[in-house]
Amino acid sequence: MKRPYNIRATIRTAAAVLLLCAPAKAMAQEAKPFAPKLFGVLKTRFETDTQTGDLRFNINNARLGVKGEAGGTAGLFRYQFQADLNSEGKLSILDTYVAFASGAFEVSLGQQLYHFGTELSRGPGKNYFASSSFLTTYVGSYYTERNDKISAAAGNLGARDIGILFTYKGTEQFPVGILAGLVNGYGINNMAWHRNVNFVARLWIDPGQVVDGFGIAGNYYTGKTPLGNDITMAGGELRYMKERWIIEGEYASRWLGTASGTDRLDLAAVHAIYRQPVRQWGPVKFIAPMIRWDYGRNIALLDQSDILHLNAQRITGGLTIGFAKKLLQCELRLNYEHYLIDRRPAAIEANPAFHNKFIAEFFLAF
Repeated sequence: MKRPYNIRATIRTAAAVLLLCAPAKAMAQEAKPFAPKLFGVLKTRFETDTQTGDLRFNINNARLGVKGEAGGTAGLFRYQFQADLNSEGKLSILDTYVAFASGAFEVSLGQQLYHFGTELSRGPGKNYFASSSFLTTYVGSYYTERNDKISAAAGNLGARDIGILFTYKGTEQFPVGILAGLVNGYGINNMAWHRNVNFVARLWIDPGQVVDGFGIAGNYYTGKTPLGNDITMAGGELRYMKERWIIEGEYASRWLGTASGTDRLDLAAVHAIYRQPVRQWGPVKFIAPMIRWDYGRNIALLDQSDILHLNAQRITGGLTIGFAKKLLQCELRLNYEHYLIDRRPAAIEANPAFHNKFIAEFFLAF
């Protein structure tokens, strides 16, 4: 005999299910914004110096970070921590900051990228080539000259600093991004007391926002170095990104106050990349031939107790074999770097950083 339909029992069962599910759903909604996300970059390589025949296996970067966010109706808080577990054999703390965003506006406070240009801000996770460009490596360089009392000293501001950044990311009605901020000027992990702050600013239009595929940006930085020099950096960039093509060019100058006058450094980088998807190549999803031209005029290098200056160009040809659908995810990079230097003093001749080399690098980002 079929049991009669009991509406009261059905209501009680439904109510019990709702009571059980509602807290779980609420907890999930509350926990989700706070749940941290792990990310990282691993770059391992084999490289050979084609001028001397020397070779080595190298772990170039092993970066690991965590980021997350906590939202509300008024805005959104986010945070990020990141460290490089093998920065030339050492542990290096990179990002430690908190940001608050509301609409197109954001303010961030802590140790972070200060965003002077796309090249300097790339880092290993967004660099398409095995090696960084001259612009990335040298734009923040500074030094003091040797005299009767002291030896020469040199350093680099790097891509990160501790400070506060204000950002307007642009809207459809006004697609211009604006960044302005104040930083210590001492680089990462240095919280020394001082009486000056350095100023950074950037204006940009992302590719495709106004003109199909094209983007443009201007960058500015001024202040003091840790050695007390006056330093100013300024530059511009033009980018084209559409379908399978990436073509980017950036130029920057650095003016440094020294005992003998103002030292000017000029740097440029231009690269072109074409991503060609492939089928039925097993795990290979695409191949991407690429080429880059680097230029540096008046690069200053510390040689024991003195400063050397040189002009250099570099041409890098490469082929990236991708194991994911997009660039900068999982790939094998084959790069050859050829250096063109106008003069080679003994110290430069002995420096492997300016030697022609072949690099095979495995890149993994998650």
